[in-house]
Amino acid sequence: MGRKFAVKLLLENWREYQAGPKAFYVSIEELIPMEELGHGKPHECPSKECEDIINDKISQIMGGNFDPITVCKQKPVSRAGPYAAKDKMAPKNPIEEPFYYVLDGHHRLEAAKRIGLRKVPVIRSEETS
Repeated sequence: MGRKFAVKLLLENWREYQAGPKAFYVSIEELIPMEELGHGKPHECPSKECEDIINDKISQIMGGNFDPITVCKQKPVSRAGPYAAKDKMAPKNPIEEPFYYVLDGHHRLEAAKRIGLRKVPVIRSEETS
């Protein structure tokens, strides 16, 4: 990623960042995808559909449009899931804290990784944090 692109991305997103007080930037290594949450609709991953979406997200990011990724600090556990049935807690993640679980923005995260971004904008969900 070139320095000009990084500066351009920062400048183009500055207004959005200022307008949304909940948005902040975190290191991409601190984000953990929630595979069990999927991408909002049932389909196989990786798939052509996912690749098309990721390529579209790459184009959007390169154009300076990066909507923040929605994250939370604790792993959501479905009441209908295996942990609820056994009255157990979800296993602790082995990644050192701080880290954030991705609730919405899996394709944006993958696109950011592919173009080599080190930090991405996130919004911390208050409901599940």
